Amino acid sequence: MLNIAKVAEAESKFRIHFQELCKIEIVIHDELKEYADGKKLKGNERVGWLGEIYGKLLLGGTLVADKEEHDIETESGAKVSVKARKGFSAGWQQTSAIPKILGTDCPTHLLFVHLNEDYSIDRIWLYKWSDLKNRFKPKTDRGEQRGYIFSVIERSDEPFIVYRG
Repeated sequence: MLNIAKVAEAESKFRIHFQELCKIEIVIHDELKEYADGKKLKGNERVGWLGEIYGKLLLGGTLVADKEEHDIETESGAKVSVKARKGFSAGWQQTSAIPKILGTDCPTHLLFVHLNEDYSIDRIWLYKWSDLKNRFKPKTDRGEQRGYIFSVIERSDEPFIVYRG
């Protein structure tokens, strides 16, 4: 049996909070757009947006279109892929899938941005892509390889930290 009344009651209770949240998300999105170099901030990916924008500001670069294998280009010619994670739950050290790790169109650097639960910066690591070849691991989904992942190793990656919040 369906309990429609309980769902309606919960939805009613949450509605005002989600309306407030939506208004705040619009303000955050609009303020972040000022730093996006014209790049469209798609979806509702605050963690990724913040990672790219903090990376751009840190490196003095420019955000590039999504069709590229990297997210930031710097004046010195670096092509930086940015991966960002929030919180300290299991797996926070692991990137999302990286589609390609070899080839001339691959990034020159990987920037890993870790945010605290409140979206403040915990730490930022910067790696040369060429130094990571042995650290990329295949990412599989339902038995098929879907790219690669990289994991930060806190103790041994200490020298790669370029920013502490």
